[in-house]
Amino acid sequence: MSESKFITEDELNQLKGFKAQQNQITFALGEINIRKENLLSSYRTIAAQEQEFYSKLSIKYGDGSLDLNTGEITPLESQPDEQNL
Repeated sequence: MSESKFITEDELNQLKGFKAQQNQITFALGEINIRKENLLSSYRTIAAQEQEFYSKLSIKYGDGSLDLNTGEITPLESQPDEQNL
């Protein structure tokens, strides 16, 4: 039977330090992923609210192009009906 060998205390501490740093990074990445998912959810919610608001504006003012700088709505030009040509 062969005799067991041990690494030095300094070597063991260095390896434990690497593992601790890896664990901290893994934890931080998990936090980042959770934050990312929360931000994406918030973004989707705001986008849906914006779309709903645009729909309400379209009902109120008609279809058109909105200039966000001035608030001016340029109505869409109606296409001629092909049957009337």
